[in-house]
Amino acid sequence: MRTFDAIIIGAGQAGPPLAGRLTGAGMSVALVERKLFGGTCVNTDRPGGGDPS
Repeated sequence: MRTFDAIIIGAGQAGPPLAGRLTGAGMSVALVERKLFGGTCVNTDRPGGGDPS
């Protein structure tokens, strides 16, 4: 079984930069996203979100 120093839930605006900082500090990190990488605003082109399909 693989182990991680940190698990980040959500790949919105804050998840990827946090993962980068933690890996830069030598930690092993898992980044978990249930749908689309980038978050609601990036994938729907509006702050309120909604289904991009």
